[in-house]
Amino acid sequence: MNGHPQFEEDLDLYGLGALEGEETQELASHLEVCPECRQKLEEARARVALLALAVPPEVPPRRVKERLLKQIAGRRPGERPARRAFFWQWAAPALAGLSLVLAVWAVGLRRDNKKLVRQVRELEGKQQTMNAEVTRARAVLELLTAPETAKVTLVAGEAHPVPQGKVFYHPQKGLLFYAASLPALPSGKTYQLWLVPTQGNPISAGIFQTDAHGNGEVLLPQLPAGVAAKAFAVTVEPAGGVPQPTGAKVLVGLST
Repeated sequence: MNGHPQFEEDLDLYGLGALEGEETQELASHLEVCPECRQKLEEARARVALLALAVPPEVPPRRVKERLLKQIAGRRPGERPARRAFFWQWAAPALAGLSLVLAVWAVGLRRDNKKLVRQVRELEGKQQTMNAEVTRARAVLELLTAPETAKVTLVAGEAHPVPQGKVFYHPQKGLLFYAASLPALPSGKTYQLWLVPTQGNPISAGIFQTDAHGNGEVLLPQLPAGVAAKAFAVTVEPAGGVPQPTGAKVLVGLST
C-alpha cells in the first residue's frame, strides 16, 4: 500500500478484526510507517468502544425491583446468588458478541452508503452531460432543417486547395459554420467569424482554430436574435479575438 487507505472504514474494520485477506497485511504494513493512520486507528477503536456502550439503559418494572430486594433480604450471609451469577456468566459473552456484530454492521453500512452516494453523483454528472449533448444535437438539427435557414458558401480567391467555409444561419435558431483547407496560423493568431448585418457594424460569431487538415467549426455561438445577415466573413485576428475586424479577410460570402 503506497498511500493511505482508500476508505477510512477499513480502519474501523481493522480495529474490529473484521478486515480480511491481503487488505489486512497491507494495512498493517502501512500502519507501521504512518503515524497519521495509527492515530485514525485509535479513533476508530474508540468509536467501536462507544458503540458497545451506546445501548440506552432500561428502567426495570417496579415488581421486578421489589422481588429482587426480597430475594436479597432473604439470602443468608455469604450465600451467592447462584442463578444470577449463572445468568451473567452466559449473558455477558453473548452481549459482547452482539455488540461486535452491531459494530461491524454499522461500519459496513456506512461504507456502503458512501459508495452509493459516490455512484449517484457520478451518474448524475453523466446524465447532465448527456442531456446537454442531446439538447445541442436537437438545436443543430432544427437549424439545419428549418426552411428559413440560409446556406452561405464562403470562398478565398484562387488558392489551392481552395479554402472554403459553409454557414447555416437562421435569425431565431442560430448559426453553424464549417471550414475546410484553411492554412495553419502562427502562434498568437486565431480565425474569427463575422456576421455582417444589413445595418450596422459586423458582429463577432466566435473564434476558432483548425486541425491538421485545415478544418474548423463554430457551432451555435451567442448572437443577438432576429438579426438579418447581409454577408459572412472570416478574418485572422490576435488570439482571443477582437470586438471589430482588423485583419485581412480570408473567407467571404454573401447571404442570399
